Amino acid sequence: MAKMKLRVGVIGVGAIADEKHLPNWQELEAEGRVELIGVCDIVSERAHEMAAKYGARVVHTDYKKMLADDKYDIIDVCTQNRHHAPITIASLKAGAHVIVEKPMAMNSAECRAMIQAAETNKRKLMVAQFMRFEPDSEKLKEVIDAGRLGTIYSANATYLRRRGIPGWGKFHIAKESLGGPLIDIGVHVLDLAIWLMGCPKPIAASGKVYRMFGDREDLCNAEWGEPYDRKEFDVEDYASAYVRFERDITLTMEVSWAANIENERSGVSILGDKAGISTSPLGLYGYENRSLTTTRFDWLPPQSGHRMEIRHFTECVERNRPVRVKPEESLRVQQIIDAIYESSRTNAEVPIKAT
Repeated sequence: MAKMKLRVGVIGVGAIADEKHLPNWQELEAEGRVELIGVCDIVSERAHEMAAKYGARVVHTDYKKMLADDKYDIIDVCTQNRHHAPITIASLKAGAHVIVEKPMAMNSAECRAMIQAAETNKRKLMVAQFMRFEPDSEKLKEVIDAGRLGTIYSANATYLRRRGIPGWGKFHIAKESLGGPLIDIGVHVLDLAIWLMGCPKPIAASGKVYRMFGDREDLCNAEWGEPYDRKEFDVEDYASAYVRFERDITLTMEVSWAANIENERSGVSILGDKAGISTSPLGLYGYENRSLTTTRFDWLPPQSGHRMEIRHFTECVERNRPVRVKPEESLRVQQIIDAIYESSRTNAEVPIKAT
């Protein structure tokens, strides 16, 4: 008996869907594992263009009608942040498993509602944190889980652009995205650091966000351009934070879309009493026999984290396996982000009631 293909729909078919999601669904369709049934976007021309490019059967501009007209096994949500929660919840209620782009939602309350919808409807829910699927990350996770670091006590997560304010979409508008680089790119390295450490429970966070460049008339955004209306820019372009976890673990974080630095850099480092790791440069750093040691990984399997997260989620649905990025973990990441924004407003550390 032929294996049933999973029916897939993608809601929101802008740049991230076109570049990182739809090509991977197309690959899975060529393998006979899925069917790309429908695409949806509020911009009709874009929806029709992506449907023609990737071979979707139907095109919609209203996700509610899309979910009502056809049955889907998987919905991939790639919209602006503020639409993540309502579309995800509606898709789960319609019986689909959902993979949703980061960040999970606009706040912790929305995340909880999404998790509740998944549990009530017995569907899988996963946030597309592609960095967990990069070969470097998987190798470091293997090293850490083997106990090579010993007792972990501190981490750093950094994602600094010298100039790199998104000039497309609505990333720069708070009511659409909540914030700037903290929730846009900071969420990547924050999630990766916490996952590598074994997902300790956060207990408090403090931080400060700054808007120093994005709304300036003399902004130089280098190759990223300046097509957005600077009068609309009401999010931060730099953030720094300090997070405390259970077991006396701490994490520092620094992220920017724009900062006066020499070189752009991003990565995660984690310290243990036996060794430490870094994603950039990739390595394991320790000591033995009164000498300091460095372990490099000269070759790792070439793979795209975006490709692997799509394939992983598909396999989880096919074989009824648990997802790597548990929604409860993504909720904790959102709680930390909420606390950092609150701390910046109040100039005080904010407690986190994580479950």
